[in-house]
Amino acid sequence: MADFYTIGKTDISDIYSRIRIRNERELFDRRRKLYTEYPELGTLDREITVTNTGVLRKIITLSPDAAEKVRTEGLEHVKELRQRFNHILQEHGYTPDTLTLTYDCPICKDEGFINGQRCTCYQKHMMELLYRQSGLSDVLALENFSTFSFDYYSDRAENEDTPSPRKVVEEYHRKAKDFATTGSPEGMSFLFYGSTGVGKTFLSNCIAKEMMDRGNSVLYLTANELCSEILQPYLMYTSFEQKEQLKPVYDLIYNAQLLVLDDLGTELTNSFTLSQLFEIINRRMIKNLSTIISTNLTLQQLRERYRERIVSRIAEHYEICHFYGGDIRSRKKKESLGQ
Repeated sequence: MADFYTIGKTDISDIYSRIRIRNERELFDRRRKLYTEYPELGTLDREITVTNTGVLRKIITLSPDAAEKVRTEGLEHVKELRQRFNHILQEHGYTPDTLTLTYDCPICKDEGFINGQRCTCYQKHMMELLYRQSGLSDVLALENFSTFSFDYYSDRAENEDTPSPRKVVEEYHRKAKDFATTGSPEGMSFLFYGSTGVGKTFLSNCIAKEMMDRGNSVLYLTANELCSEILQPYLMYTSFEQKEQLKPVYDLIYNAQLLVLDDLGTELTNSFTLSQLFEIINRRMIKNLSTIISTNLTLQQLRERYRERIVSRIAEHYEICHFYGGDIRSRKKKESLGQ
């Protein structure tokens, strides 16, 4: 399970620190390489530094008019030196930017904040940490559209009134892939329901990985994590430090382009969790943000466990997908054991 407190504070700072150190090291290595290959570059660089330093020292002791003359002459000399410096770089196939510090995020210059507000790149690093700590990055490497197999679903209908499990999941797979890869309408959401081991979480993982690979912000939580690890501590505890550490993750719940809420029904259900669940579903719907909810509960059990306004929102605005068939998870486990 991800450590949401650590993610909201220490780990993010460490990420940005490592990025800045890496970029500074790469600049140092580039400069050392070029100055070794073309010594005149190093000579010019030192002359530029000496000139700038000398000008500063002189103007302190001079009258305003004399200081301005020295400053102007110094700037002209530095300009000539830089032109020679850049000309040598270009002669050897380099641009002046080659010896400029680069940033992973030019917006915040790898600080994570702009004018006290979190940069857009902060969210990206936040989600990477969430996936890394939860172990989902390893899961998504195994569970994605390229590894999805229809062979585990029977092509025999259980009765005349329902299509076969394979035919049903082929249609769900088509809709999911179209949504994740071809830019389906904003705010399209899914409810995946059915018994354990029929592929609900696998297909959720397929969508999540595809959207992440395409640069979308995706937050994946179990219902229990959402309620007990984030909502309850953030909204009910009084510690300012706790709230500040959890706020980045809390904000993602309402702002990630895709929220995947797995195993709905495993959380402790009370008036607080019900009201917060409605708030999440409703606000994300208003913002045209996509949500995937998976649950082992039937539609009737959902109606009995959750308030009508929650179920009605889902029924009106979500693509309802009923998974059924044999327990694929158990079958795969037996195969791995050679049974």
